[in-house]
Amino acid sequence: MTGDTAAAAAANAEVEVYSHKLFAPTSYAGAIERKDILQRALRNTSARVVFLQAPAGHGKTTALQQLKTLCEQDGYRTGWLTFDDADNDSRRFSVHLQAMVLSLIGDEALDAPPGDDDFAAPKLRTRTDWIVDRLLKTGTPVAIFLDEFQVLTNKSVLAFFRELFEHIPANVRIFVGSRSVPDIGMAKLLVNNQTTLLRADDLRFSRTEVEHFFASLGASLDVSREEVESIYLHTEGWPAALQLFRLSLANPDVRRSLGDFGTSRPRELAEYLTDSVLSLQPPEDQEFLLRTSLLSRMTAPLCDEVTGRSRSQDTLLRLERSGLFIRSLDAEGRWFKYHALFSSFLAEELRIEKPEVAREVHQRAADWNFRNGYYEDAVHHAIASRDCELATDAMNEWASNLVSRAHLMTVERWFARLPLACITKRNELLVKVAYALIFLRRYPELRKIEPALALGAEAQTGPVASGHCGIALAMAAMSRNEVAKAFDLIGRVDVRNRDVSGFGAFEYGAAANLLAYRAITCGDFERGRELISIARSYNERAQATFSGGYMVAIEGIGLLLRGQVDDALARFRTAMAAYQPELDKSFASAAIASCYAFVLYECNELDSLEALTGAHLAAIADSTLPDWTMTAFLVTARGHDARGRTVKCNEVLDEAETLGRANGWTRPVGMLTWERVRRLLLTGELARAQKLAASIVPDPLPQPDNWLPYSEEIEGETLGRIRLAIHGGDFANAAERIAEEMANASGRPYRLVKMHLLDAVLQHRRGQRNAAHRSLRKALQLAEPGGFVRVMVDEGPDIVTLLREEYAALQESQPGSENRLGPSRAYLELLLNAAGFSPGTSTSTGQRPLEALTDREKEILVFLANGVSNKEMASRIFVSENTIKFHLKNIYSKLAVSSRVQAITAGRQLGLIA
Repeated sequence: MTGDTAAAAAANAEVEVYSHKLFAPTSYAGAIERKDILQRALRNTSARVVFLQAPAGHGKTTALQQLKTLCEQDGYRTGWLTFDDADNDSRRFSVHLQAMVLSLIGDEALDAPPGDDDFAAPKLRTRTDWIVDRLLKTGTPVAIFLDEFQVLTNKSVLAFFRELFEHIPANVRIFVGSRSVPDIGMAKLLVNNQTTLLRADDLRFSRTEVEHFFASLGASLDVSREEVESIYLHTEGWPAALQLFRLSLANPDVRRSLGDFGTSRPRELAEYLTDSVLSLQPPEDQEFLLRTSLLSRMTAPLCDEVTGRSRSQDTLLRLERSGLFIRSLDAEGRWFKYHALFSSFLAEELRIEKPEVAREVHQRAADWNFRNGYYEDAVHHAIASRDCELATDAMNEWASNLVSRAHLMTVERWFARLPLACITKRNELLVKVAYALIFLRRYPELRKIEPALALGAEAQTGPVASGHCGIALAMAAMSRNEVAKAFDLIGRVDVRNRDVSGFGAFEYGAAANLLAYRAITCGDFERGRELISIARSYNERAQATFSGGYMVAIEGIGLLLRGQVDDALARFRTAMAAYQPELDKSFASAAIASCYAFVLYECNELDSLEALTGAHLAAIADSTLPDWTMTAFLVTARGHDARGRTVKCNEVLDEAETLGRANGWTRPVGMLTWERVRRLLLTGELARAQKLAASIVPDPLPQPDNWLPYSEEIEGETLGRIRLAIHGGDFANAAERIAEEMANASGRPYRLVKMHLLDAVLQHRRGQRNAAHRSLRKALQLAEPGGFVRVMVDEGPDIVTLLREEYAALQESQPGSENRLGPSRAYLELLLNAAGFSPGTSTSTGQRPLEALTDREKEILVFLANGVSNKEMASRIFVSENTIKFHLKNIYSKLAVSSRVQAITAGRQLGLIA
């Protein structure tokens, strides 16, 4: 097992999976089979999603349970997942979704992480691929049941379901229970007949079902036909109210007042009936129900604690059998939960009538949960009892794992509920909260706690096992692009030989990561390598998914900038497989993906780049360092540009610029503008390029000495000024700048390649052909061993012309007489193909294709030039995708090309594309 795989596996193993979320409720005694609802849900077999949407108490969970039983009788494998608010943390959500899939299809689902081909191949384009692939492999019908869907609000999680619902395999059906319809593209699903939507009116009991419901009670209540009719009219078939009537009809007052409910609203009726049900219970059960109604989930020892009595297990089982809105959360009957409607009425009554008892229950529940390690419940109850000390104690214990496992949104959610004063006086908790806010980029909230962090940093001297305020301050500065400040702060931290574990190891691993990044971007690659090794040691001790992901990203950056592109590519592929990025949209995988995108682009693996950024760009935009984020957007835009998608390229740059301005990242935004300048210069628009360059706002922040921003390895002011001088004819200025940069780029192969290429362009523009080829050959000599591609062709027509001349000269040479120090034929062919030319084939204007293109082929060629996908082409001209592929194959053959880029280039040169 690789280090990455081991770290990821260990981290996943440490994440708590709440088994009650995967447990389907069992049918309670007296439940009526909802035959009509079940038939309507299952009737339309082409609808892969069945959505039950209604307010609380409409029997959604019961209907889902009955549907599950029917599916199992028909030979389906079934899986169940109940959501709660905490699932809006995408990391926690992914862990439970994986657990549900594992329960469906067994250990083979997760035993083998995806291989290299899974991430290099263009077939993996969306985050749904992981789950779809494994559901397809079952070879049997599968039914998935998702309850309490309305709690999901996280955009990333909802986007996952939007994609999943549109791409459900033919052997899978998904049944969803929800009080509302979140943003999951319901209108599109309905129009495409991909879903069946059953609302509150559909879920209400019919007259016949109400009659059957009360008839099933037998002679115990002896409900008359007139009473049943009155109950039906007053409840309008609302299942929860019917059950409350069933439980309360033993009260004569309820039976006498059946005719007086005409003006009562449903909720008022439910409150009255709940009070009636409560009053019918023995006093000890009434006290039990009221006190335990404040618990989000119950187990006998906890109930004993909050009620002050024993034998709670017997009470829980008896209440469940009686149908008192309580259900088991596991097969063993250890954990239980009230129906939300019932518990909310009881809890509200307790809070109003006996507030001191409610506070006592919360205090006892907080103490018990803290002692037993249920920290989330402990925090909730401690806050409710206004016990600030206990709340921060529990949060501090819990946050150690949350931060290192990248459950940052969970930390943020509870930070917002805790008094700020309680947090700022606890350095350990303060630092953990700071990490969450830093990497979520919650700058306003971060500023509220930074003064306390600064005070903590001043007070700390010597080794600190946990709660290192100085490291957190450095991370905060780095997140805001205050690089000089970040480097200064982190330079004061000694990461060598610290005897720490747990969260302390996470902190020093993060510090070593930042120190390694400082060393690499300052050109000290050997020091960077040493610090990465130190970071790896700390991350393994902490089993830290989060900082482990950043370590991989920094290591990959170092390999790229040292000229070892193939090694960087292999490193990222291995790491991405270990972190299962297509399902787990955590911040660790986002960090890796942001830097992996640069390497994929540099290797010209544009299909893989598009697949990666399509799945991860949103997560990258939300979490990673400013330079990493902007670089990921830039290479995504260049990927579109390389495929002739000018409009899409500009859209991505616009999105990145909006993001950068919103976060106040002046220099990274300037880098994007320099990219626009580059594109204008390559199309000959010098005046517009000069005007745009003059508008760029200088970064007001100081920069570290000897530092080259990671993003400016690919684009930035230095490169832009040199290009402006070359294209503007200021050759002396350009030569001076290039010489200065070459002196500074010693030991930085990637930077040297760029400088030699710019010098080749300069000499070519000067008319110094021999000098231009000498500079080009120097660039080729540095680039070929590492496998650089895009850096060699992105400088535009001048370099491409020189490359073609190099290739022609190589073709004319005698076999076996190639210069051993010169570029290989295969490498030149690789570069020319990337530039859109087929080596050895003339593409001069006026050449005709080998065979005339049909009108339909010309139409498709124009679509290609406009960046239209195969699927969209098929939709526009009303044919299948396979027909489009057939036409593309003919187009490539007739134009003697082998890719979209080459077809677009040839089409333009032949006058087939405007």
